[in-house]
Amino acid sequence: MENTQGLKSLAGNSRSKQSSIKAMAAQNGAGCVSASVLKRAAKAGFGLCFLFLAAAAFGEKPARNPLPTRTPNLEIMRSAHRGVSAYAPENTLPAIRKAIELGYAYVEIDVRYTRDGAPVLMHDGSLLRTTNGWGKVSSKSLSEIKKLDAGFWRVGFRGTEVPTLEQALELMQGRIKLYLDLKQGVRPELIVLLKRYGFYPDNLVVCCAIDELLKYEPEAPVMPFLGDAGPVEELLRQYPSAVAFDSKCGQLTAEMVREAHRHGVMVFTDALGLSSEKCMRRPIEFGADVIQFDNLRLYSKVLARMKSESRAPAEN
Repeated sequence: MENTQGLKSLAGNSRSKQSSIKAMAAQNGAGCVSASVLKRAAKAGFGLCFLFLAAAAFGEKPARNPLPTRTPNLEIMRSAHRGVSAYAPENTLPAIRKAIELGYAYVEIDVRYTRDGAPVLMHDGSLLRTTNGWGKVSSKSLSEIKKLDAGFWRVGFRGTEVPTLEQALELMQGRIKLYLDLKQGVRPELIVLLKRYGFYPDNLVVCCAIDELLKYEPEAPVMPFLGDAGPVEELLRQYPSAVAFDSKCGQLTAEMVREAHRHGVMVFTDALGLSSEKCMRRPIEFGADVIQFDNLRLYSKVLARMKSESRAPAEN
């Protein structure tokens, strides 16, 4: 009985203090807690409780914990660009399945919408390059898209369908994380699917159309592009829900990685196309968190060589 009364009293005191804090802050502007408010709160005996309640009252995010930077990062995570497109047609279920089999951490997929609003996997606005169809994705109904062959040009993959986003998420659920490239903006049904299959918010990074996404979901795990180390704080002010920064291997620097990690944000790096050994090495040397590539053979060669170098005894 005494414990119950004590808890009620404590809760009442906390509510009273929180109301006082809000009232004091309101006198100093809705978005800012001034030094005078801090002093008055301290005199009132709020102590550390004030800081917690003030952050909650104004929606401020707690400080991020810095991330470790390992150089070289020989355990760098891999992202399969449009699935493992060296093995299977891009943005198809076989390409995604191969990424899962090979232990990739992420698979990157591109999403567009059919004429009747169904989200499907397709990089280009046109159907010509990757299917036996023609015209724009947005001009076709889902039933028309489903009649196309996304593997007609690859031996062993003829008859491969263009998958819907839901089909891809069903395959990926609980097995691999999602790197989502929104080629044609955001629609509410897309967000519903991401939540239904457990990708939003913890198993997902989103690039492209992130400003539009944030209008629907202000806390969405977005990944803005990082050009150099300078604008890290500026980017986080603009995108406070960012969980990662995107970068290009040729532009990546050690400073960029350290600065992002200091602010608790991961660094993804693209080494796409044929790339080069130098381009592949940079993200690993500088301690990036995720590398995305097309050339699996070159990546495996580079990683094996760097692991061998790390084991070699230093010269006297």
